[in-house]
Amino acid sequence: MIKFLAILIMAFTGHLSFGQSRYNPSELFPALPLLPPGNEYRTATGEPGPAYWQNQSDYVIDVSLDDKQNLIKGTATITYTNNSPEALSSLWLQLEQNVYRKDSKGILTGLFLYKDPDKQVADGGFEIESIKLAGNNAADITYHTYDTRMELKLSEPLKSGQKLTFSIQYRYHFPVNYKNADFQVNRTDLMPSKNGGIYAVAQWYPRMCVLDDVEGWNTLPYLGNGEFYLDFGNFNVNITLPSSYIVEASGDLLNPEEVLTPAQLKRWQSAKESSEPVFIRSAKEVTKASSRPVAPMCTWKFKMDNTRDFAWTASKSFIWEALSFNLNNGKRVMGCSLYPVESQKRNSWMRSSEYIKFTLQHFSEKWFTYPFNKAVNVASNLDGMEYPGMVFCSARDTGNMYWAVVNHELGHTWFPMTVGSNERKYAWMDEGFNLFIDNIATRAFNKGEFIGYAEIDVPVTNLFADTLRPILSRPDAMPGNQVYTVEYQKVAYLLTLLRNHILGPDRFDNAFRRYIRDWAYKHPTPWDFFRSINSSAGEDLTWFWKSMFLENFKLDQSIAKVDNSTKNRPLITIENMEKAAMPLIVEITYASGSKEQRTFPVEIWEYTHSYTFAANKKDAISKVVIDPKQVYPDINKVNNVYELKK
Repeated sequence: MIKFLAILIMAFTGHLSFGQSRYNPSELFPALPLLPPGNEYRTATGEPGPAYWQNQSDYVIDVSLDDKQNLIKGTATITYTNNSPEALSSLWLQLEQNVYRKDSKGILTGLFLYKDPDKQVADGGFEIESIKLAGNNAADITYHTYDTRMELKLSEPLKSGQKLTFSIQYRYHFPVNYKNADFQVNRTDLMPSKNGGIYAVAQWYPRMCVLDDVEGWNTLPYLGNGEFYLDFGNFNVNITLPSSYIVEASGDLLNPEEVLTPAQLKRWQSAKESSEPVFIRSAKEVTKASSRPVAPMCTWKFKMDNTRDFAWTASKSFIWEALSFNLNNGKRVMGCSLYPVESQKRNSWMRSSEYIKFTLQHFSEKWFTYPFNKAVNVASNLDGMEYPGMVFCSARDTGNMYWAVVNHELGHTWFPMTVGSNERKYAWMDEGFNLFIDNIATRAFNKGEFIGYAEIDVPVTNLFADTLRPILSRPDAMPGNQVYTVEYQKVAYLLTLLRNHILGPDRFDNAFRRYIRDWAYKHPTPWDFFRSINSSAGEDLTWFWKSMFLENFKLDQSIAKVDNSTKNRPLITIENMEKAAMPLIVEITYASGSKEQRTFPVEIWEYTHSYTFAANKKDAISKVVIDPKQVYPDINKVNNVYELKK
């Protein structure tokens, strides 16, 4: 009798209160394509087309460092190859050091703010001494400077297929932020240390702007958040400075016998074959004059091919260690770490070699083989900044954060140093993609010893706050407090969601590897990425790209009704209350105590905001839970649970 009454009490239609749905299926499942049509340059399948082109910029740079005045003086000889189908009457270059001028757009817009606005500081930026054509006709080239951009006016158009070589003689004083961190943003820096300052030398030469088939000349000013978009080319760099300095750089060192002591040369050669770290200069030797050549000056010569940029470092204070290891294809790579004695800690820079080796081997095997012959990790004032073959990481980080920053900065080798996206417009294709692969690497490293960026992670629901800008926003138009949340965390979260719960790891990984392979050393746009994944996975993911990347749509799946009154199987109605859609997972508990889990594809939302389905058993339902493991980013968990009131 008691059991019979209980069944009678449970056998009723359960109605839940809910508001009006904001969901519009036609926004996510349009008949017309969301993405622009493919063309001969960029195909509809997300690959470079048969007529795809990009220009090449090759550099020969002779530069010197005056450490008394903190003055960089150089001559950059640039050979520019016009592979575009059109003749060019002008060339455009980037002059990022000009952001340190008092009237720069970066300072006036507030991104390169002085921390103390009343402080009087020296005006910075490039001083261009001359620009001349190379060769016998070494005539001057007319140029105009506009903030961080420079236009060269050509006397004759540079025709398709032609090359032009010209030299720029320039100088600049190192930015003032090395003294008291006067600027809020610093990507080129001088850090004090006990045994001498550490120069992080980046954005240090005039660099060609990219001319592409999408936007023509990419001449957005350098303001701060938007980083870099660069041609690929070959570099030969000669760096002259007092011989008391140790120098490392992006490329391969060509003249070790001229810049190292005999003892250091033997160690350097040994490190190229050693799987264990070799100290080319140890902590005990840092203050010894014998650890450097006796000549007053040294010229360090480096070479790097098929790369988009070049950076270098110099300091009297460096401990220098190196090792070598094989990658997945048998290629042997050298890993170098340079840091001051203050950073020689067991939970910090003493593990640099270990982190370099793991990161390069893991990413090479998982995604795409590391493209350079060397990876250099430098302790600096910078929280973390990446360049081809060289990264600057914080000299002060320890433990989890030190692992995270080294892994992340080296991860930028793949995005954007290999896959050369436009960071100035699409930072998420650089930072977010990188954080996504970093998170996979972190779980794999040393049985999960570290947990990534947990110190600054936020709950998933915070990634969909109303105030956030869409992912597809220009970086410099992104509020500073949203940059990490949107461009890093949200993108990494969404790619993980797509990988683990929508496509599956094997399917996604194959598509992601295909995208990297197709666009290595090229310039993809967001449309190329979306089309590439769609094509490789065989799925139209318009609903995903639209709601999650182009818009800041939210997900709210709600239990609208549980009907136990039917004579057959109970009916359950789920509604999409917000503008995003995702697949549906529902866990059902019957009055008998048994459970079942039902999974439905995203296509159930193609024409309606409401979906009704029948349970598998002719048994009253006591509980329904949407997404019990919280796989999807539902912002309102309150309406995800129905329980029968007895």
